[in-house]
Amino acid sequence: MYRLGLLAYDYAMKKAIGTLLWLAGHIINGLTLFSALIYLFGAVVWMHAPLVGVLLAGAPMLLPPLALAWLCRRIGRRLRDDLPVLPASRQKRWLLGGLAVATAGVFAMLARTGVNEYKCSIDRSRNAATHAAETQKNGFELVCESALAQYDVGLLPNLIATRNLAFTPVDLSHTPFAQFESLGSRAETVVDVRSRLYRGFRMPDGHRLILFEQDMSADGSTSWRDPKDEPERVNGHPARLVVMEDPTGKAVSLLSWMEGRRDYQLWVDANIARVPLRQQLFALAASIPKAVPACPNEPPPRSARLGPDGQPVKEPMPQVLTQAQLDTLGDKSKRPCK
Repeated sequence: MYRLGLLAYDYAMKKAIGTLLWLAGHIINGLTLFSALIYLFGAVVWMHAPLVGVLLAGAPMLLPPLALAWLCRRIGRRLRDDLPVLPASRQKRWLLGGLAVATAGVFAMLARTGVNEYKCSIDRSRNAATHAAETQKNGFELVCESALAQYDVGLLPNLIATRNLAFTPVDLSHTPFAQFESLGSRAETVVDVRSRLYRGFRMPDGHRLILFEQDMSADGSTSWRDPKDEPERVNGHPARLVVMEDPTGKAVSLLSWMEGRRDYQLWVDANIARVPLRQQLFALAASIPKAVPACPNEPPPRSARLGPDGQPVKEPMPQVLTQAQLDTLGDKSKRPCK
């Protein structure tokens, strides 16, 4: 009788463990799908990364949790339903072996990428002075691989991306940009105002060119730039040139400047310290016509007040606000433009 009781207990525990494993497999699948959707949304919508690139980069990361979920569900179903363990066919053994090798390869790749990024960031923080001297000597900055991801902007068809913009983009039809192949555009919002626009072009030599502009009069934002960081000039306006290259040879050369209330960034996927594109990059920037602000009669923003450290000091909030100012704080689209 005692032995029968033990057998019944073992059978019940076996079914309970099988049910838990089966449920765990489904939970892992659900969490993996949710994480993939969040990653896809953040990378494509928020970071403007290309959809195909995000899918190719994210697919290997899904393999380990999906393999674990499949294993939990398979083992759990066998324990729960008390199914006999049958010898697998030759094709099934090859398939399972291939999946195991692929999963191990993904784990190794993710570990290698994480270790390389960690070593790169630690090396840069510990040898900041050496990196600064090398940047000054080489004319470009060596960065980690992840540092250039933000410049790989995913673009949409122009008609879709430029719909309902809060400002008028500069007209490039009579500039050298008109001779390049258009790759599309992407708009971006600032406090629910579509005041930013990326436009992509393919140069005749194959390089990818991105022009970014933001009309700060449309969203009411302000920006301060340290004059010490802007030794270059674009049509007489102070500008900054940053050239970056990662260990794989991928590079970005970024030229940024401000003209009135319009903020510009122009970058090309090349190291202009190695490729003779510097003169062309500056010529393209100089060819951009004067912008028409969305709010031409906007009160000029206050000049930045600098603190002892040379950085701008945030102005305190006024003690009394009008109803119009309160509406503006809650919804930038209600700002009076005229």
